[in-house]
Amino acid sequence: MADVIVIGSGFGGSIAAKRFTEAGYTVSLLELGENWNDPAKLEQSQDTKFILRLFRDYPVDYLQSKPRLVVTQGMGLGGGSLVYSGIHLRAPQSAFANGWPTGYSRANLDPYYSRVEARLGVQQMPDTFDYPRPAVFAQGAAYAGLPAPTANPLAMTDCTRCGWCVPICKWGRKNTTAKTYLADAMATGRLSIYTNRKAKYIARYGSKYRVVYWKTDGAVDNYHMVNSGALYYQEASTVVVACGAIESPVLLSRSLTEALPSGYQELNSFPTADLGYHIDGTGDFAVGGFVPQQTDTYKGAIMMANIDMGDYVLEDLHAIPVGPAVKLEAAVTIGGKDRTWGLAYKQRYRDFGAHLMLIGIMGKSPSGANISVWNDNGNAQLSGTAYQPPTGSMEAARSIITSLGGDLAKGPWERNGTAATVHPVGGCRMDSIVQPTDLQVFNNPGLYVIDGSVLPGGVFRNPSNTIAAIAEKAMDVILDAPGAPSW
Repeated sequence: MADVIVIGSGFGGSIAAKRFTEAGYTVSLLELGENWNDPAKLEQSQDTKFILRLFRDYPVDYLQSKPRLVVTQGMGLGGGSLVYSGIHLRAPQSAFANGWPTGYSRANLDPYYSRVEARLGVQQMPDTFDYPRPAVFAQGAAYAGLPAPTANPLAMTDCTRCGWCVPICKWGRKNTTAKTYLADAMATGRLSIYTNRKAKYIARYGSKYRVVYWKTDGAVDNYHMVNSGALYYQEASTVVVACGAIESPVLLSRSLTEALPSGYQELNSFPTADLGYHIDGTGDFAVGGFVPQQTDTYKGAIMMANIDMGDYVLEDLHAIPVGPAVKLEAAVTIGGKDRTWGLAYKQRYRDFGAHLMLIGIMGKSPSGANISVWNDNGNAQLSGTAYQPPTGSMEAARSIITSLGGDLAKGPWERNGTAATVHPVGGCRMDSIVQPTDLQVFNNPGLYVIDGSVLPGGVFRNPSNTIAAIAEKAMDVILDAPGAPSW
């Protein structure tokens, strides 16, 4: 048996695995999804059968049930880094103003941001504005009187600019956690990786913890929905929960309510009033439309530039394929009417990739952290209340498109009030569920949560950089590294 069990392989879990193994501990890592290290498995594909092996949707039937809130997360060895856009922006100081424990600030996290960016090879693409999409984005910003965009800092090396950063980089140019932190951990000879494993619960057994899990390799997709079958376990003195903002609080919740076999003991009691609550959608929204300028939307990295608006950012966004766009009933205003069908609608979508301007939004939502999750027969269930877009963000994004002489499209938010996020944070918040110094679950020595669920709120930017920086900080404290901070 290993010294440490890590559940999840995103930024938090992978950094924990690297740091523990390099400190001399043996680590067993359990990952819900597949191992994608074999290049032969990688595809430039939007085939649903392929997509559902890489992404987990909450709820899974959102296209049919049409809920007001949808959350999508990555799965597979590397977690969210497999499918993310590679953007590593640092949170502004204003993000830490409310609800964060004393000491968490931009200045105090800057050394950890630098450490993460160095390991992931984060850099701006020098030719960003040579590509039509970011160039037209910059042109529209100037026409609308907005600040000039800057190139995004991206965790990519020798990017081909093919536009297929998502769902997965076929060419291996995106610096995922599997290629960096987990590769470092493997190089020590002290890491064992077990993919297609879904943790059912964690319990105490003697002086150790046992992680009881299902195998998910019998499913063809939607691995997060496995909730039956044979049970297996591993045990260790230390366990790191790193399943993300949706699954981590639900795993802890299951661990407190599971009927345990003989010899097993429930986790020590800890405050649970906020467990699974106060999850923030990070103000994720998108605004789109068709502009007369040639955007060649599919070329370049998926998101190449951003406009810093203080409490939110605007980012040029690679288009989703036309099929899903139509299936999501994206409407286009034609002749003063919103159209989702007809010849004029079809003709507009004929040049979908060439003239589409899609703008991503991320920032401070006025509705705050209003998402909640709970356990439902072994699976995560999601609340149905939509969060709100950052104040002024939709208007600013629309102004770019209209200033270019474009026609606005209407997506799920404009049409029926549906919010969809790929960047949820919270659910196991610092000072509520875990100690802010080392992210240990209160009253449970050796049990940690190291992922985006510990964030007390949104960070007004793509959160991966902040999640990774906080993971590095926590591991400094856990391992009592030289210069480890006390805040």
